[in-house]
Amino acid sequence: MADAILNLIGSLLGNPAAWALGGGYLVVNVASCIFKPYKVCKKCNRSRETHSTIFPGTFGWCRACKGVGYRLRVGARLLGKKL
Repeated sequence: MADAILNLIGSLLGNPAAWALGGGYLVVNVASCIFKPYKVCKKCNRSRETHSTIFPGTFGWCRACKGVGYRLRVGARLLGKKL
């Protein structure tokens, strides 16, 4: 089993098409993080607020995005962008 995995990895490393696809993916992902560095916050879904589970009817700013509604993508954070 381990030999089969090592053979597969070895064949992919020597394959120029795999390198081209990987490089293309990397270029597109970096360009995407440069031009669109933010993603919608999954906790509040851009509403900027979260509702309390203890006290019904109360709400506060979303803690995940700090009330902005968007979060910085991981790739943009690696490129050095800040919220």
